[in-house]
Amino acid sequence: MSPSVLHASTAPSRPYLAFFRAGNRSLHPRQLQQDPHRNWDCCVSWYTPPVPGPPVEYSCEGGDNKLEGFLEFRKLVDARLPYRQVLLIDDDICFRPGDISRYFELCERHQLYLSQPALYWSTHYNLNVTLANPACIVRRVSFIEIMAPCLSAAALGDLIDTFDATRSTWGVDFIWCGRAYGKKPVHVVDAIRIEHTKPMDKQGGAFYRKMKAQGVDPAAELAAARAAYPALRRMRTERDGHVYVPGLPGWLCRPALLMFEKLKFLARQRKKVVRWVHSRRNRG
Repeated sequence: MSPSVLHASTAPSRPYLAFFRAGNRSLHPRQLQQDPHRNWDCCVSWYTPPVPGPPVEYSCEGGDNKLEGFLEFRKLVDARLPYRQVLLIDDDICFRPGDISRYFELCERHQLYLSQPALYWSTHYNLNVTLANPACIVRRVSFIEIMAPCLSAAALGDLIDTFDATRSTWGVDFIWCGRAYGKKPVHVVDAIRIEHTKPMDKQGGAFYRKMKAQGVDPAAELAAARAAYPALRRMRTERDGHVYVPGLPGWLCRPALLMFEKLKFLARQRKKVVRWVHSRRNRG
């Protein structure tokens, strides 16, 4: 797909940018309609032919994945992105009405460097660390995922050279967090929770079929990225650096944090057991 700007405002009017990588079933129109007083400009980066929808500040095409799409957009605006935070959103991510604006407000209030919104326990997810911990507003972690990362202006400047480090985007989040590990804080914003509406389809999904046709092995790209940052061994909630929910007594903060982290683990084990039982029944 050749890159082209379909529409661009001459002067960004808001302090934050939400960048949606979008197909013809993208959820971004809902996010726009449900946040009429938004504090963010919107860029839609199409990987399918554009479809009609609510007006946006930027609309563009290009790149084989979300991060390549962002690089194309950045080139088209001559790298002039005066945004304090940039949120890079897959098109199957759903926020509650107004939550993108609230998310940016929390990023600003707590001066977050690199972050992501938390996921509901009931949604499709990959890692326990990204699930919401009800004890926290903001939780310091060692790792965030690529599905909805948010980069401050400082983080964007530090990490923009890695956006094309892999063809599949697998491993780029590991590179980001590996670079930040022990130097810059990384957070999950538990106060804002998202739904990942579709499971990852590594076999039949259109994107993964395209990667296979191009000879790209996402797992190998991830393995190479992990090997480059051996200090980052675990995707975990860190010991400190958290902002707890108001009203939680100080003596109870850490025990509550640890309890919910343990419950995440138990909930995941329960899901594994349920899937195993279902598979046995189907075989029978």
